[in-house]
Amino acid sequence: MKKTIIAAIICMLVALVPMQPTEMTLNILYGVIGVLFSVGMSLIIAFNSSNIVNPDLKVQLRGNMHKVRNNFLFIFFFCSLYYIGFSLLKDEWKQIDIVKNENMHFYCTWAMSVLSFLVYSVIALISNYIQIQQLYEDIEDKIHQEKNCK
Repeated sequence: MKKTIIAAIICMLVALVPMQPTEMTLNILYGVIGVLFSVGMSLIIAFNSSNIVNPDLKVQLRGNMHKVRNNFLFIFFFCSLYYIGFSLLKDEWKQIDIVKNENMHFYCTWAMSVLSFLVYSVIALISNYIQIQQLYEDIEDKIHQEKNCK
């Protein structure tokens, strides 16, 4: 969660890049994040620890899965907040002038901040998929170990 908050702050700084991504680009990225979130939550919900006999191991694996679930929820919540904020305020905050005079025009764009956070979120969700895969492999290994110990 700390990484997500730090990423949100960095994305606000990226807003200083003088570019304006299209609204369609942001819509597509948010749609991709929605799909990634949906599939990831399905994998987490499908988690089944009934084959694990060791109670300590079961608690540990469930705890790890809960951390990944909370990460998914937190990232998607922030994405939705950013995206909804952009959708509501895009006309008012299209460009915020920081310094504007005859020699220099320094501004930030809300859309660039949203774009950078959405790109970060795609990367973070993919990272969570890798964590889920590792958890499933750990479960498989532990079940195999428990069956061989008997």
